[in-house]
Amino acid sequence: MAEDQAQEEKLADILYPRTKAKSFKITIVFGFKPSPTYEKAVDLAQRHPSYRAEGEGEWIRHSVTFTPEDVDDLFDLFNLVHDWEGTEILVNHKRIPYGHQLWLPLMWFYRIR
Repeated sequence: MAEDQAQEEKLADILYPRTKAKSFKITIVFGFKPSPTYEKAVDLAQRHPSYRAEGEGEWIRHSVTFTPEDVDDLFDLFNLVHDWEGTEILVNHKRIPYGHQLWLPLMWFYRIR
């Protein structure tokens, strides 16, 4: 269900581009890593309803989309996979410049309570 909604949102963004997004979302995409934290990262990702996996074995790609309400889970997952080669940060399902350096840190402001 969440996978269908994510696909519909991506298609809507392509077909009907708008200058203002409905909401701010960050997607973390990461692959297999022979690391002790890999299983923990996959477990954390799988708990989220927007989790998706494509491929298998060494070529698997895991993706999870987070909203500002999920910022603590985003922070935990990012801390596990941020330095892995091939980890991507998407903003509103798009690859844009400075995802790691600018857009992701903007989400950390939602951690302030």
